[in-house]
Amino acid sequence: MILVALACIGLQALPDGTAPAGATVGDVSLSQAAVDFGSVEVGSQGVQAITFENAGARPSHILAEVVGDGFSVDRTEFSLVKAGEEVLTLEFAPSAVGDFDGELLLTIGDETLVVPLVGAGEGEDTGGGSGGPAGEITTDQPSLSFGNLDLYASSMMVVTVSNTGDAPLTVNSATSSDSVFALGGNLTPPRTLDPGESRVVEVTFTPTNEKTYAAELVLTSDDPSAPRTEIPMTGKGTNECDVCGPLITVDTGGSSDYAITDFNTLFGADTRTVTIGNDGDQDLDISLIDVNNDFIQPCGTFSVGGGRATSVAPGRTTSFTITYKTTDTCLDVPQKSLDANVVHISSNDLAEPDYVIEVGGLGF
Repeated sequence: MILVALACIGLQALPDGTAPAGATVGDVSLSQAAVDFGSVEVGSQGVQAITFENAGARPSHILAEVVGDGFSVDRTEFSLVKAGEEVLTLEFAPSAVGDFDGELLLTIGDETLVVPLVGAGEGEDTGGGSGGPAGEITTDQPSLSFGNLDLYASSMMVVTVSNTGDAPLTVNSATSSDSVFALGGNLTPPRTLDPGESRVVEVTFTPTNEKTYAAELVLTSDDPSAPRTEIPMTGKGTNECDVCGPLITVDTGGSSDYAITDFNTLFGADTRTVTIGNDGDQDLDISLIDVNNDFIQPCGTFSVGGGRATSVAPGRTTSFTITYKTTDTCLDVPQKSLDANVVHISSNDLAEPDYVIEVGGLGF
């Protein structure tokens, strides 16, 4: 096993305003190679996120382990799909005033990456000031991970907020740092909770783009030891398609969708309407609609009208016409093998990029 060491003895906090540089192990890159939580109130939590990106052509398996008092991670194992992205959430909850350091140990393939963690606890070690009764805010979810979700679909998770103190607790606000994580439930700040009382915050994740989202649910209260509670929220928008492409359908108005052979010019020209649909879940791009007449034994003439390059959205349709004209009494028959008396519909349907309709008729 290869060890990539980024930590050293006697870690020092990064200077304020300094963004840690990223790191790369093989095809996997990290947004941070060191994590500084800064100063965090004793009894509260600080949150940091590391984004992992796999630029390779194969999946990569990652193991995560945290060492050091006060530091934790939301999961210890995950997989990065090829050309994929994942977010790992770290938390720092100091139990006392002073400096803390730790390490995030990452096993990526045959290599181990050591990411140093630093933070400082500040404030009083215990809330309540004079030692009198006080409300204490507690949540049952340290973080919310919605996983992968199809675009514009919704998934809901619930956070229970409780007062575990010995005096009333007032929750002044509950906010989300990103509108794709919408809040609901029966907490409705400002809300005062009696000792032992609980309320819920409903978080609904509705992704609108194919990307990884990372945000925070922030609760503020009059808990003297934790006036601000931050709960990290993550989720990824994906395009969970069924067909994953366009799917052409054709309606000739007759018994076959691949042939119209009953044209006749008894009353002059004969015109038929053909409807093109898209049963796929991506746009159907039609590049050309044209006709090849019989050039060996010409009789009548077939022509198309209204057929032009266009795009058909999933579930929608477009149409064009085929017209047959002749001044003689004769019979036109399709000869597909010779590419004669046929109509071609060219599109980006991978299964049938050249849709062929045979045409034939009787001229008077």
